[in-house]
Amino acid sequence: MSAAERHIARLQAASAALADVCTACGACYRVCPTAAQIPTLAEALAENVMQGIRDILRGGAGSEAAIAFAGACSRSGVCTEACPEKIDAAFLMRIASLHVRGALGDAPRVSMMADPGWSARVKAFARLTMTEEEQAKWL
Repeated sequence: MSAAERHIARLQAASAALADVCTACGACYRVCPTAAQIPTLAEALAENVMQGIRDILRGGAGSEAAIAFAGACSRSGVCTEACPEKIDAAFLMRIASLHVRGALGDAPRVSMMADPGWSARVKAFARLTMTEEEQAKWL
């Protein structure tokens, strides 16, 4: 197994584990600054969107709203603080985003635009959600 295949396998295992601990309460969705900006999500119920995210994390099709939400995640990180289960919701959404973009072996469900600075911005947003101790350990 190649390093890339091992990495994908770890992400898929994390994906399933996160889907199992997420209760789909919708707290993360309700605080998301991006969700209110997505026309597809105008009438969506938070709990239904997150049920769709859990489906995506388990390798399922997900709902149209869940796909739109995962594809539009801006990685603000406010979701992690809002989670009553203390799940790293930003990581959960990152993995859901990878699924819908086709990066984990799934067929792509959202269009992707080339953005060479994307990874650097993700890292910058991640720093905003980490404590100084976590930054020292992980960055």
